[in-house]
Amino acid sequence: MKVARYYSRDDIRLEEVPLPKIGPGEILVQVEACGLCGSDLMEWYVEEKAPAVLGHEPVGVVVEAGKGVEAFEAGDRVFVHHHVPCFTCHYCLRGNYTLCATFKATHLDPGGFAEYVRVPALNVERDVFKIPPQMSFEEATLIEPVGTCIRGIERAALQTGDTVIVIGAGVTGLIHVQLARLYGAGKVGITDFADFRLGMARQLGADLVVNARQDVLSALQAANEGRKADVVIVTAGSIQAMKQGMDLAGGGATVLLFAPSPPGVDLPISPHRLLFSEITIVSSYSCSPVETRQALKLIQLGRIQAQELITHRFELAEVGKAIQLAKQAAESAKILITP
Repeated sequence: MKVARYYSRDDIRLEEVPLPKIGPGEILVQVEACGLCGSDLMEWYVEEKAPAVLGHEPVGVVVEAGKGVEAFEAGDRVFVHHHVPCFTCHYCLRGNYTLCATFKATHLDPGGFAEYVRVPALNVERDVFKIPPQMSFEEATLIEPVGTCIRGIERAALQTGDTVIVIGAGVTGLIHVQLARLYGAGKVGITDFADFRLGMARQLGADLVVNARQDVLSALQAANEGRKADVVIVTAGSIQAMKQGMDLAGGGATVLLFAPSPPGVDLPISPHRLLFSEITIVSSYSCSPVETRQALKLIQLGRIQAQELITHRFELAEVGKAIQLAKQAAESAKILITP
C-alpha cells in the first residue's frame, strides 16, 4: 500500500509499504479521507516523530475484522480515534482522559495519510463507531476536531449570554464560533489576519469580525457596551496571540489556551491582574470518547456545519503541497487528504 511519510516539511515521500496485518480484536480500515490538522504544521512537534506517517483524523471502510470483533464487519463505514483512555487510572477517574498514559500510548498503524490503517484492539473497543448512512466521509473527518473543541469550550465554562471572542479563524476557531452559539453565547466575535477566513466566520454566525491588523480591543468594546470578553478562546499557538487573549479578557473572564506554543517559551502574566480581575486561565488538549460521540451527533443533526469548513482536497502524493497551503493560513480552512 502507499503512504505519505514525513521526513521534514520539505521532504514528504510517497512510499510503498506492506499492508498491516491485524491481530485479535483489531480491524483493517481502508482510508477514504483524513483531515490535515494544525498540529501537522508544527515543525517542533512533528519533527521529533520523523520519519513518520502523519494524519490522525481518518475515516474509512472496514475491509477486515480480526478474531473476536463482533461490533464491526467488512463494509462498515467507520470513524476511528487514534487515542483512547483506560478509564480506570487516576486521571481518567477525575475526567482528565487525555492525561491518561494509555491515551498517549495508543495510536493507529501507520497513520491516517495512508491507504489503509490497522486499528488496535483497545481503539476498536473504546472509540471506533459506525458513520450514519446519510453522513459523508468528508463530514465525518470533522468528528475529531469538533470533539476537541467541545472539550475546550466545556472547560471554558461558557455561561448563557456571555460575550465570546475567538483568536484565530482557522478550522478550530470556526468550529468554536459555532459551538459558542450552541452553548448560549450572547455575542461571538473573532479575529484573524486572513479576510477569507473572517468571511467564513461571518457566514458561520460570528457577530463581530475584526482583522487582527486593526484595534481589536476597541472594536470589541464598541460592540459590547464598553466591556471586554467573558470568554476568550485562543486557537493560535503564538505567544503574541496569547498575550492578546489576556488583553481582551474582562472581569471574571475565562481565557482558554487551545493551541500549544513551542517548548521553552514563556507567557508573561500579571498575578495582580489575575487576582483582582478574577481571571481564569484554562487549557485543553485533544478529546475523549465522550466528546467524539457528542461531535458525531452535532454534525449529524446539522448543528455544526462540517461540510462548509472543507475548502481543499489532495491526494497522498500531494501531502507536502497540502501542508504548504495550510501553512500560508490565507485562503483555506479544512484540508483533506483523500488516498
